[in-house]
Amino acid sequence: MIIRRFLFLYFLAASIALANPLVQEMDQAQPDAAELQRAKEQLEKSSPEAVETPLFVPPFHKRKDAQALPATFCRSCHQQNPHRSNARKRAFLNMHSRYISCETCHWWPEGEQLAYAWMQVPGSSHARGMIVPRLKGEPVLIAESIPWARVLKQQWEEADEAGKVEIKAKLHHPLREKGPGCGACHGNEDALLDYGLLGYKPQRARELELNPTARFIERTEPRSADEPVRRIHIRDLLE
Repeated sequence: MIIRRFLFLYFLAASIALANPLVQEMDQAQPDAAELQRAKEQLEKSSPEAVETPLFVPPFHKRKDAQALPATFCRSCHQQNPHRSNARKRAFLNMHSRYISCETCHWWPEGEQLAYAWMQVPGSSHARGMIVPRLKGEPVLIAESIPWARVLKQQWEEADEAGKVEIKAKLHHPLREKGPGCGACHGNEDALLDYGLLGYKPQRARELELNPTARFIERTEPRSADEPVRRIHIRDLLE
């Protein structure tokens, strides 16, 4: 009975993989030595998210409890705050991750034209769900509840260190480590996202296209590791 159930889930997962192009790319990925080494180093350095401790002095701004996470496959590993490395803008990026799927910024299949639309996702804090890419009219998002994800989770739990390195490298092979800059969506009229198609009224769409905070962050982003980081001051946003 257990074998039958496992085979059923396996073939169901395989059928879903064929329907989802991103899942298919992950399954067929062949990471090179550099990707495997990077995955190994990342796993060795990974650590659980630190739990906030109460402050000695109560904060002026009321802090909310941890919000429910969107029920997506990426969030199975990338928890409450998936963006951590860039201390200057990680708060802005993590805010976006509440209503923009990881696939929107990190999956750009070569030679394909993507559109973007809202999709209801359990756990999303936005009333419309999340913005996800659409390929040939179909949304591309990996939910954590699909059989493919459950089978992969079981494989991960049973894998040794080398097996986990290979799984991680394969999952990230079709993805871009760095997403587009702020200007891709907030810098010009030819933005990555079509705010009109997303349901925004013309005035609000214009405000999003020319968002001053995003434009300031993009304008002052260090161009090299040697360039000093410019701190963000409220007065600068009025320039």
